[in-house]
Amino acid sequence: MFYRCMIIVFIFAGILMGCSNESPSKGDASAADSISRPDSECFSCKTYLLDGSQVTTEIYADKIIQFKTNDSTMAYNLNIISFDSIGQENSRVTGDSGIINEQAGLFVIFGHVVAIAEDSTQLETEVLHWNPKTDRIYTDAFVRFTTPDGTISRGWGFEANQRIKKYKILHRVSGETEVGTIDEL
Repeated sequence: MFYRCMIIVFIFAGILMGCSNESPSKGDASAADSISRPDSECFSCKTYLLDGSQVTTEIYADKIIQFKTNDSTMAYNLNIISFDSIGQENSRVTGDSGIINEQAGLFVIFGHVVAIAEDSTQLETEVLHWNPKTDRIYTDAFVRFTTPDGTISRGWGFEANQRIKKYKILHRVSGETEVGTIDEL
């Protein structure tokens, strides 16, 4: 249900929050390449995702662009806040940009990605994928993972549930604690 709401919100974000849905004029020579032009644009967007009447997520973006032909919606300068069933914030994700492919059901955030869980656990990476069908977040990129007790783990590749309660760093794991350094065997 969450994923369906997200798609609907992105599709209608431009309509609800000020969009540009320009049609090229017949005399415009660049109109032949309309596939590279967005179908809608939204600036300074604040979008809510709902499950029934319950707000599950707030998405802030400086700009959202939709390309229907490519089945892609892009967002820039993202700040995503998720809420639990009683309305308390349970995670926050920020990044430079993001893209959703509605047919495949995938959402990817790029550039200076920081995910902070309810317990203040923090994940830093350059690319983060979210698959709502499996309720998993993952990346093949380098990650830095910091727990509330100060343990810092680093490595390549990461898998977790959406709330970052269960996670795994996949390759070349190393870390630091107050006691000393941890290296993968």
